[in-house]
Amino acid sequence: DYSVLCMPSLPWRKTRRPMKLYPLDEPLPLLVSLVMGLQHAFAMVGGLITPPYVVAKFTIDEFPFTKVDLQQYAIVAALITSGICTIINILHFEIPFSKKLFGRRLFVGSGLLSVMGTSFTFLPIFEIAIRQMKADGIAGEDAY
Repeated sequence: DYSVLCMPSLPWRKTRRPMKLYPLDEPLPLLVSLVMGLQHAFAMVGGLITPPYVVAKFTIDEFPFTKVDLQQYAIVAALITSGICTIINILHFEIPFSKKLFGRRLFVGSGLLSVMGTSFTFLPIFEIAIRQMKADGIAGEDAY
């Protein structure tokens, strides 16, 4: 019964569905795999585009936001940077001369598929920095 993975648990229901633990290498049906993969892809893209959107929306132009071209530029820059960093992380290549310099082989990238991207951790830092630049007389677009 894979429906427990896809359906929300509603608090007003009288009966609760117990969460099943699935074995590590249990094969999933194709439809469940596709739905879960699509959900994960939407979550990744949402997490990549939201931080630049929030910074552009609330620190540069305040409300109502009229500089849509700057907002689109920030989102596209975040997506391109994420793609480049993800490719570098997947490649897993050795740093030249690392064995000679450090006595051991050092690598760039993990060789695993993991999406690198922006983080919500930096939002307060961006907001403070952009507000400080605006207070110093720098235009919001230039500060961003």
